[in-house]
Amino acid sequence: MNIEFKLADKGDVKRLIEVQSKSFYEDYIKYGECPSYNEPEDRMLGLIENVIVYKILKDNEIIGDIIISKKEDNKYFLRTFSVIPECQNLGIGQKALKYIDEVYKDATEWSLITPFKSYRNHHLYEKMGFVKYGEYVHSDVLIMFQYRKQK
Repeated sequence: MNIEFKLADKGDVKRLIEVQSKSFYEDYIKYGECPSYNEPEDRMLGLIENVIVYKILKDNEIIGDIIISKKEDNKYFLRTFSVIPECQNLGIGQKALKYIDEVYKDATEWSLITPFKSYRNHHLYEKMGFVKYGEYVHSDVLIMFQYRKQK
């Protein structure tokens, strides 16, 4: 299994939307909403043009993405991190988080949000050094946990 991380370009828009929708379908069904489910094409294109978007490739096929926003003082926000269900539990998430840590050596902090019932996400993030520091009500049915990793 060959895993690579490459910057996305506008030719990847449709596939990245497919991948995110597949990855977040379970959350969408569970909560009736999910911010990264079925992302509009213009929004995905805007992300590719304005923030950092990586495609995760397994044997040259896009199977996930990482979307990062750089904040002030070398703090980074992991906006979206997805891997399609059939490629989960293969260590790809750990590889992805290690990869961005290596590439963004200037990062003093990483932060992210994830749904309160996404237990596998919580496990992965905590295993990789993230600590839950807060939560907020996103809607009537969705509470988001806030995680960060300081270096």
